[in-house]
Amino acid sequence: MNVATDPWIPVVTVKGEPILVSLMQVFTEGEKFADLAVRPYERVSLLRLFLCIAHAALDGPKDYEEWLSLPSRLSKSASQYLGTWHDSFELFDLQKPWLQAAGISTEADTPTPWNDLSKWTSTSKLCLTYASGHNPTLFDHEGMQEKRSITIEMAILSLLSYQCFSPGGLMPQVFWHEKQTTKSSRDSPCISESMLHAIIRGGNILTTIYLNMVPYEYILHFYEDIGRPLWEMIPTSFYDEPNVQNATKTYLGRLVPLSRLVLLHQQEPYMLLGNALEYPTFSNGFAQEVTATVVRTKIRNTEKRILLSYRPTKSIWRQLPAILVKDKSFEVGGPLSLYNLRENQGFDLQVCALAHNKGSLLDVFESVIAIPAQLDSDIGRNTYDAEIKRSEHIADILGKAVEMYRKKLDAAWERRLQNAGPQKGTLRAQLYDRAANFFWTAIEQNINVLITFIQALDTENAEHHKELWRHFLTSQALAAYNFACSNDTPRQILAFTEGWQFLNDTLIALDILPNQQYKQTEEGDEQSY
Repeated sequence: MNVATDPWIPVVTVKGEPILVSLMQVFTEGEKFADLAVRPYERVSLLRLFLCIAHAALDGPKDYEEWLSLPSRLSKSASQYLGTWHDSFELFDLQKPWLQAAGISTEADTPTPWNDLSKWTSTSKLCLTYASGHNPTLFDHEGMQEKRSITIEMAILSLLSYQCFSPGGLMPQVFWHEKQTTKSSRDSPCISESMLHAIIRGGNILTTIYLNMVPYEYILHFYEDIGRPLWEMIPTSFYDEPNVQNATKTYLGRLVPLSRLVLLHQQEPYMLLGNALEYPTFSNGFAQEVTATVVRTKIRNTEKRILLSYRPTKSIWRQLPAILVKDKSFEVGGPLSLYNLRENQGFDLQVCALAHNKGSLLDVFESVIAIPAQLDSDIGRNTYDAEIKRSEHIADILGKAVEMYRKKLDAAWERRLQNAGPQKGTLRAQLYDRAANFFWTAIEQNINVLITFIQALDTENAEHHKELWRHFLTSQALAAYNFACSNDTPRQILAFTEGWQFLNDTLIALDILPNQQYKQTEEGDEQSY
């Protein structure tokens, strides 16, 4: 099985047909494929592989001017590169199996017998969303099966994704050239801090690759060395310092990592598995991944730079002002691919994440947002940011109305708050949860109302679309209150009326005073963009 020339990558053609294609086809026929047909973390992993090949093939682009010339050269250069390095993409090569480690064994100086499967691990462990260990059945309802089999094509995709996104935790131990691996492992590069990965999406796969190729003049703000792909400088052991440094510290070396030692069985769906190279991350002072977003925050009154993480309580549209920042100093901001775009250029942004807590996977996330050109202007960004703050202020008012309702019904509510101490915020959040979910879900499903308003800025229709958006916000707040607070009994009706009156009157005042500055009140949300 050759990863370069045999089909294993799930795509959808421009005609809507799902098929498997090879790496070679991605570059030679990529305009025929509308999109990848994969999970969010697989999408990020595949794009990193495509980018690694494209950069290595072109030895660049060195700067923006060279980047502009790539569409005419990308396909031919990449196909020639894959031809040159064809042997390095053999999945079962005895000396250099692709993205694996030859020479690993369960015992020192003794190869693990191929026929003794008791010493081998099922390849299904590579599938991150399969129920296994600490992974919940949220992703997989066949986890009780003792034996899971996956196709060779699925194994390749899972191997790539596992190297990029496997969370830290306990790991089987193996020997790699006389050195035994550790029992525990750290996060692979792409899952650290449950970071958000933002990708510019083109009309086909080849265009998507091109749009996300970052000129080296930007990369060198973060990396001392561009480096070479892993398969060009394969580490032969933990002591192979030049190749280990290339794999863990350079831009191209890290795009397709070797965070886990894997050796696939040649006949059976089994493998040897152990911890591999340690990759420094942003949290311990290394450069951020180029698809990540860096924001400033205050922690104990000290300003710090952190990665923007996936937060199920905060939708992506509310975080766009942070993701879309293009900072000339490169101190904060979103993916470096944004610097390729012309001013006032609209585009589709795809945001992916794999959320985890220690070794447990919690959620998979993906969202696509059509970014209007107006968001690249000061008035567009400022207006959008102001409307996010307005919506968050309305959510806060909604929460206070719900609490008024609760106080009227439950005389012991305030006493429970007092007794909760530091958990007071959690108790309130639980109370607000039903109404807040209704409100934020409604907005996310109708975010086009806000986008249309932003697109209408500086036109005669701007005021009309602003009124539509503002009316939508207030109407959904009232609908959320009605949804969360029952009014069936006389006592409930009295409580409902009091909270409703407060909410209605406050929303009216809010519209009367559109220039009022609103403070974000979400607990712990101190990020500044």
